[in-house]
Amino acid sequence: MRLTTPTTGHLVWRLSLKWRAAVDRTVKPLGLTQAQYSLLATLTGLVRRGVRPSQRELADHMGLEPLHVSKLARALEQAGLLTRPPDPDDPRAVRLDLTDRGHEVITEAIKLVRDLHEDLTANIGGPRSAGTRRFRATLQTLLGDQPTRGEAMTTARPVGGRDLNLAAAAARSLLTTLLEREGLDFIDYVVLRTVADQARPADALVSAITATAIASPDTARSVITKLTEAGRLTADAGLVDVTPVTRELVEHLTTDSTRAGDQLFAGIAPEDLDTAKRVLDTITARAAEIRATL
Repeated sequence: MRLTTPTTGHLVWRLSLKWRAAVDRTVKPLGLTQAQYSLLATLTGLVRRGVRPSQRELADHMGLEPLHVSKLARALEQAGLLTRPPDPDDPRAVRLDLTDRGHEVITEAIKLVRDLHEDLTANIGGPRSAGTRRFRATLQTLLGDQPTRGEAMTTARPVGGRDLNLAAAAARSLLTTLLEREGLDFIDYVVLRTVADQARPADALVSAITATAIASPDTARSVITKLTEAGRLTADAGLVDVTPVTRELVEHLTTDSTRAGDQLFAGIAPEDLDTAKRVLDTITARAAEIRATL
């Protein structure tokens, strides 16, 4: 079963993966991951405005699950980059603040990621171009995060990785809900869908999954083993394939997620979607080019 022309939602997802991988490589020398960078950069922006958010408030602001933010914050606390003092207004909560070392590291990281962002958006005029502002406005529409009345579009901050990640997270949450009903997670689904598209040897399947920047080779092999042991995949004659029941499940999930995606984009002007698709295609291609040089 060959996939048709990718939808805008699929391109948002792919672009988010490419951006995340590029940021991972950019901030790795500073001892950070993309997820840790996003947390520290967001916290930095709030701290500069005099806000010391609680862990839950930061999670809500970033559009992430509180448990995920908690794990990130604990790791950053252990690395000496932030503190988690008790919230004086709520003994069950903690607030987040940067240490001096945290300020130093994130300041350097922001400079590196800003340069990366300049490169990624060069083909559409750079971060402050009209094309980038239109793209950012489209992402805000998808996220339901519109500028307030009277806010000039020309003064909006340039679109960045956070906008892409939030849009991807919002779209992906629809699929996550469908997957959880079947006892699957996102990587499980990617593996099953890849195999449903074409049976292939295990090594070739691992390479295909790794190429999407979703999982490392070890993680891909572990997921393939898990799904095989669960009876969702077969490994006959050296080829990994889906069972007939699994193929029906993948087709059912694909249909349901496509229907949800159609509802997500309903009512958005076609010209806005066309602009978003062109920008996503450009940035996805540029991310691949830049990744090859890192």
